[in-house]
Amino acid sequence: MPVTARGQARRLAMIDAAKAVFIENGYERTTLDMVIARAGGSRRTLYECFGDKAGLFRAVVEENTETLISTLADMPRELRTPRDVLNHYAKAYLDMVLSEDALAFFRLMVAESPKFPELGEAFYQAGPLRLRNHLTEYLRRAHDAGQLQVPDPLLAARHFFGLIKSDHQMSALLCTGSAATQQDTGADARAAVDVFLRGYRATDGDVVT
Repeated sequence: MPVTARGQARRLAMIDAAKAVFIENGYERTTLDMVIARAGGSRRTLYECFGDKAGLFRAVVEENTETLISTLADMPRELRTPRDVLNHYAKAYLDMVLSEDALAFFRLMVAESPKFPELGEAFYQAGPLRLRNHLTEYLRRAHDAGQLQVPDPLLAARHFFGLIKSDHQMSALLCTGSAATQQDTGADARAAVDVFLRGYRATDGDVVT
């Protein structure tokens, strides 16, 4: 049975409410009644949509990952070269991982995963792994098209994310007081893309001189 617009709106409202409640209370202390009180609806609707609390948690992770992947998939048509695409990707990724919600959720996962390893696995599968696979596939296509020389796209994707995050994410997670500005992260993302393109020998039009 197809999901109606009203049903989808109710589902998204529950996901938004659950994300806030998980961040505020942690996974263990969060109850479905808390989510229902925040979002409205009924326990029956929540169970029909998500199954249980673990299913609701996975839906929160998947929805936020889908938002970023949609941003990456909807690149402007003029972005044709690997430099353009990777700059776009890097900026979107940094904006996401350095957002207050993402930082709060990451701290939650670090705190809860030792007690609930299945949640850590769900977070990794639906979030970081999915993003890495998305980039790996782009790099594989760029290699096949002769735009980049990437014999191991998976390894290259790992290199890319390491370069992009730099120490920005760690500094933000630890609240060091030296939060990067949009200008800082944009410049650093472009510099990281330069290094990446040098390492993976972009075509002449993309080589940094």
